[in-house]
Amino acid sequence: MSGKQTVSVRILTERYGFPFPFPMPFSVPDDDDGDEEEPLADEPSDSDASDLETASGDPEPERSEFFAEGRLVTTDDRVDVVYEESVLTGMEGSVTSIGFFRSDPSVVTMLRQGFVDTAFVFEAGKRHICVYQTPFATFELCVHALAVRNDLLTRGEIELDYLTEIHGARTERCKMKIFVE
Repeated sequence: MSGKQTVSVRILTERYGFPFPFPMPFSVPDDDDGDEEEPLADEPSDSDASDLETASGDPEPERSEFFAEGRLVTTDDRVDVVYEESVLTGMEGSVTSIGFFRSDPSVVTMLRQGFVDTAFVFEAGKRHICVYQTPFATFELCVHALAVRNDLLTRGEIELDYLTEIHGARTERCKMKIFVE
């Protein structure tokens, strides 16, 4: 059950708000009761757009698409997709690993090492404090996953919808879709 295989990785990202480390105030919808997962959508709905307006009044997300050759690394306990970042992502020289323990595939982790060092934990409805190290500064970053869909082993896809916060101020909402072939 253990092994490594070369795979193609495609990542689609939508970012709303201001990319860290330059937080600016903006509003995102709060989870009223905390019990329901917010569905991932290809396009924000009209109600989302008004709640996700940035200070400049621009509700359009920043969209990006990234392709890389990577490795699918499987063990009896864990599954990871490992790839190198490029100059296009602004993290050239970093290696990213996105994976999960087989015993709990609903919790996805993202580890980055190199130019940027960090470890994110995505668990739907929960906030996790992470440390984000760059050549310019090291700071704590809170990741609050609104939704996590892990179909990597069945469909080759992982979807993440999350908020980031620095010192309690929301900086960004990110929707990420990872496709592995």
